[in-house]
Amino acid sequence: MRKVLITGIAGFVGSHLAERLATRFEVWGTRIDDNTANLSGIEGVNLSKCDLLDRNSVEEVIDRLKPDIVFHLAAQSIPAFSFSHPEETLKTNIFSTLNIFESVLKSVPEAVVLNIGSGDEYGDAASDILPVPEKAELKPLNPYAVSKVTQDLLAFQYWRSRGLKAVRARPFNHFGPRQSDCFVTSEFARQIAEIEAGIREEKALRVGNLRTAKDFLDVRDVVAAYELLVEKGSFGEAYNVCSGRATSIREIAETLISFSTESITIKEDPSRRRPTETAAIYGDAAKMKALGWAPKYTLRESLESILEYWRGAVRR
Repeated sequence: MRKVLITGIAGFVGSHLAERLATRFEVWGTRIDDNTANLSGIEGVNLSKCDLLDRNSVEEVIDRLKPDIVFHLAAQSIPAFSFSHPEETLKTNIFSTLNIFESVLKSVPEAVVLNIGSGDEYGDAASDILPVPEKAELKPLNPYAVSKVTQDLLAFQYWRSRGLKAVRARPFNHFGPRQSDCFVTSEFARQIAEIEAGIREEKALRVGNLRTAKDFLDVRDVVAAYELLVEKGSFGEAYNVCSGRATSIREIAETLISFSTESITIKEDPSRRRPTETAAIYGDAAKMKALGWAPKYTLRESLESILEYWRGAVRR
């Protein structure tokens, strides 16, 4: 049985990836603290404490485990947070990546590494070409996106100049159960669940910019793409993980509200807007489709599942 190492395994996407792989791989993951709530109920997962910003710590874990595959998911992943904490965002995302790459080359140079970038890397490129292909210029609009561009280019450089078997994923917006309410779909679902539970008196969904449109995917489709990329992706290549269509934030809000029996209005709150945002962005999924991948879950199915998750969460 092949061994995989998932950095950030206790996070939103990491826990879903672990759940997908646990029956077919020996699954290990790194953690920096004892918060493993997202892994509750997932069997067959092994954890190793590791500070990804400490080269010695990373080297020790990778040398001891000798994984066949490394999924590098750990990151400061909140774009809004990156505006107020740019240094922390850049340090966390870039130096953890360097430590992973160096440690893999030192101990397990034949291991495949999947680097997780972001559709946010394209930023202003969406004003030039839609759907956005992998060859589009990278024009990041926030510090988080800058950190992901750097990770992405490091993955290319380490493959090209040092032979690291790195594949580069560029996932667009994705959501599902266990996602933080720092992200728009989870935040909307939480607010609606709180209204239904009587926790929130005002029957209004407070939102930021409803006119932006983004490319959304179910997290289960995303982790399926990640598994496929380490099996069939070409080293050094970048792959958009996306639906190939844009959905407005208004449609997300209205669809979630339609699942509720409560009469909920929508109120725009300027304080919830980002300093910079693209009007619309969606990716070109042709390269992933050529590998045999396609999304299985509809937007409506995915939104229903996240609202059900938050209905349970607000009552706990």
